[in-house]
Amino acid sequence: ADDHVLCGTERRAGKTPQDPPSLLPGRTTTLRFLITRPAPSVLPSTRLPFERHVYSVTAAVTLVRPEGDSDFHLVLRDGNLHMIAEAASPGCIAGASPARQAQMRTARLAVRVCPRARITGVAFFDFNHGQTGVATNAIELHPILAFHCLN
Repeated sequence: ADDHVLCGTERRAGKTPQDPPSLLPGRTTTLRFLITRPAPSVLPSTRLPFERHVYSVTAAVTLVRPEGDSDFHLVLRDGNLHMIAEAASPGCIAGASPARQAQMRTARLAVRVCPRARITGVAFFDFNHGQTGVATNAIELHPILAFHCLN
């Protein structure tokens, strides 16, 4: 086990669901819906009201790679639409409830590249710093709470 996990620092409290605020019940949506939400003009350290929503999308997963902050970075695609999802590192989720921690761990173990997957995660606006696959509004599903390859 790696005793030196590096957790991301930008908007860290928002990147793992801390209770409170509680997350809203999940709903199914599309990449198009998510990437056309207006980006907030200011990104606070805590979650914005929209970032309490849990969404499930069906998309191709074209890239999975470990990041410097120990998360797994996924690129989700639907035709020419794309956005990022992040599977949180188990070493960086201590602030979440035990139930959410279990969801995040299980999802991370299932993550892989596949032509059609159902990804459930929490809406999260990141800073756009040229990440691979970043949406124009820099929205992500972060963290991923469930992952299922459909093929």
